[in-house]
Amino acid sequence: MNKKLHFIAMLFCMQPMFSNAADVTEGENLFAQFRCADCHGVDARTQVSKTSRPIAGMNPDQIYTKTKRFIETRAHDNVITGCGEPPSTIQIKKIADYLATLPK
Repeated sequence: MNKKLHFIAMLFCMQPMFSNAADVTEGENLFAQFRCADCHGVDARTQVSKTSRPIAGMNPDQIYTKTKRFIETRAHDNVITGCGEPPSTIQIKKIADYLATLPK
């Protein structure tokens, strides 16, 4: 039983590796399109301002949930004003999948 749990845990940790390659590539393009690098750095690891945080290599579900919440609560309004329309939930998911593939 313990071996099964260990295997399942290992697969869960490897989850970002199983992302669709096309979605990851599209996520990279969306990261650029929505100018995420303006705050998180081109590598998503460089803190550009005091309020931005490195997001490369984070769990994609955390990125998705936090970004979606920022947009829904309009807490991101002052940040995304220059980015045009905020990303859709599908676009957020693709960006999150891309960021999860980057080294921390």
